[in-house]
Amino acid sequence: MKNCLTLLLAFFMFLSCRDDNFGGGGNELKPVDFTVSTSYDASLKSMASGGVSVVLTNTNTGDVYSQTSSAAGEASFTKILPGTYNVTASQTLSRAEFTTLFGYDPLEEQVQFNAVQENLTVNANISSSALELKTARLGNLVIKQIYYAGSHTTQGAMFRDQFIEIYNNSNETIYADGLYIGQLYGKTNSTTSSYTLSNGQYDWSKSLNMPLGSKANTDYVYADYVIKVPGAGTTYPIEPGTSFVIAATGVNHKAPLIDNSGDPLEVINPDLTIDLSIAEFEVYLGDFRTSIGESVFRSDIQNPLVTDMAIGYWGIPGYYSNNKDLLMDSLGRDSFVIFRSEDLGSYPAYTDPSVSVVSTNSNYLKQIPNSAIIDGVELQHYNPNSQRPKMLGASIDAGSTHTDAAYNSQSVIRKVKTTLPNGRKVLEDTNNSTNDFIKLEKANPKGFAN
Repeated sequence: MKNCLTLLLAFFMFLSCRDDNFGGGGNELKPVDFTVSTSYDASLKSMASGGVSVVLTNTNTGDVYSQTSSAAGEASFTKILPGTYNVTASQTLSRAEFTTLFGYDPLEEQVQFNAVQENLTVNANISSSALELKTARLGNLVIKQIYYAGSHTTQGAMFRDQFIEIYNNSNETIYADGLYIGQLYGKTNSTTSSYTLSNGQYDWSKSLNMPLGSKANTDYVYADYVIKVPGAGTTYPIEPGTSFVIAATGVNHKAPLIDNSGDPLEVINPDLTIDLSIAEFEVYLGDFRTSIGESVFRSDIQNPLVTDMAIGYWGIPGYYSNNKDLLMDSLGRDSFVIFRSEDLGSYPAYTDPSVSVVSTNSNYLKQIPNSAIIDGVELQHYNPNSQRPKMLGASIDAGSTHTDAAYNSQSVIRKVKTTLPNGRKVLEDTNNSTNDFIKLEKANPKGFAN
């Protein structure tokens, strides 16, 4: 009998603890219903948008909920767990659908709409949110593949074999001459402070001498460095369905190398890395580093058979970027854009908003208008608990993509949407990297996802 009473007492104590921990008097962790209202932006009269794919992703658990908005623009979610969510919304309208809906010809064959909201709280007291869909710009040149993870630190080539690949997704020849590639700068954690937005990303309106208000965040991105395809305007034609590779170092990383200090660079397992002597361009900073009185980075080996990229921006005199080569973050905390500009030098540069007094360690970031951007890809940390706030707005990239780890030889690559009868591959381009990209188990310059 004593044992039975003890068990009963333990059972009731468990119930009491369960009520205290999970009920909390406010039903915090009981499933709740939630509604996301979607509408087009003010340029399209803020019309309710039906048929929109809305996705909620729990930032802690990774749970994903998907719904399609009704004709009234409402996506209704039932019985989802309270928590913090990232929300994305996307829709693709054909030319005919757009004309029927809005009354004028958009000229493009397809019009893509995207919206995103980060760190949205969902609980018993917050049961709805509203998203405004913006038209996404679809470019003919797209970022096809980014190999940022690198290969094994002791058996592969570490970060030396990184590259980015640009693809002509159109049916016309495009000249790469003058194209800029920018690596963006931003906070790598979501901790908020007096100089951040609510999602933890920098509030660029608070940078020193910034003349803009909220548009500093909504209409611009900020680059740590910018590289440029050389040429006289028609030097580098890119045929439809072809690409060009920009290597950090355009050499065969499978083979033993001698670095700029005269020391050997051994690769124990060549299968982990790649041959980038086939790249069209490489980023060699040796001449630039020498010109500013710095030494050449030991692994920045110049291949005379691979064309050097031009340096568009690497900081301002006295405050140059800390990057000594095209060094991508192996954890995936970078974002990249491609753009064109008639006068990059006219774009201003600002310190990041955390800087209150300029010092010798301050970085100046080049401000790039979203209107100049042709394509952008948001990379992300592979660990859901270490992910950073977005750098790119929904009209450029409403999602993100990532590998499974650092130094694992994986790349991220754009999916093939269709293969035409003539064999030309058309790649996915919805301006949402979550949908458009997959992981390759091993980086493959000039390869395809499927």
